[in-house]
Parts: sequence; structure tokens; C-alpha cells
Amino acid sequence: MTRIQQYIFPDGPVASRSPHATTLRLWRERFLQRRNRLARLGFDEVFERMWELYLAYSEAGFRSGYLDVHQWTFERRGPR
Repeated sequence: MTRIQQYIFPDGPVASRSPHATTLRLWRERFLQRRNRLARLGFDEVFERMWELYLAYSEAGFRSGYLDVHQWTFERRGPR
């Protein structure tokens, strides 16, 4: 289990890969531009660093192909 799976999205899926690297880059830029608001909202430096790492890691992961997305659809066969 990665730190992202453990702390950011426990038991949660990751969304579609294709436009995500660009989206994550933009999110990280905006997050960093507004980081001064975090303390006023009650968040500490650990929170800030964790989210900056998550956004950078995810962008790099999607760009390199290390992170990917799968969607599964299950169907019950037969009578309920």
C-alpha cells in the first residue's frame, strides 16, 4: 500500500488518467499560490506538505504511466 492509498484515499478509487497530469499540475500551482490561507483554516505544515507531495507525486505518476485508472463494472447474472 502506498502512502497515497493509506493517507489520502483510503479504500478509494483514483479517477481517469488521461487529463489528470495537467489537472494535478494546475491544482498544485493553485494550492501553492493559496498556501497562506491554510493556517487560518486550522491546517498545519504537515497537512500542507502532505498535499503538496500528493499532488506532485500524482502528476508525475500519471505522466510516467506508473499511475493508471481502471473502471470495473459488475453485473449480477440470473434472478435476484
